Amino acid sequence: MRDALILREYWPTDPTRIEPRPDFAREHDLTGQPLFSGLRPEGVAWTLKAGPAKWAAPLACGGLSPLGHDRWTAWLFAGELDRRGWIKVAHAFRGLTVEVKARRVEATVRIDAEPGVIRFAERLGLTLEGRMKGFGPDGADYYLYGGLFR
Repeated sequence: MRDALILREYWPTDPTRIEPRPDFAREHDLTGQPLFSGLRPEGVAWTLKAGPAKWAAPLACGGLSPLGHDRWTAWLFAGELDRRGWIKVAHAFRGLTVEVKARRVEATVRIDAEPGVIRFAERLGLTLEGRMKGFGPDGADYYLYGGLFR
């Protein structure tokens, strides 16, 4: 029997228990590790766990933060996920867009991100809208992805 993957409400201590992928860890370090502050990110968020047990390890967390006027920005902090994990993350994203009645959702992706990250953004229904030069805290360029959901 396969282990169950469970989506549940985000807890502020969840990110500290995730063993992040190197690309997510680097990004989080560059931005000053905001998820390790113990504060809940603004907006709505979820956590993906490795099972229903209370002590089951979180594998990923993400959410939508408000930009105003029914616009939201998506964020994700993840460890190594298999195909089932990425499918659950996509379901969580789509569920939150409905829950908050998002008209528009944006996400930024570092230009040198793994190709799988870019494909995943596109599978969420986001399209490449442009390149943001010097956007990153280290001066790196980023892609802006966006999508309309109602």
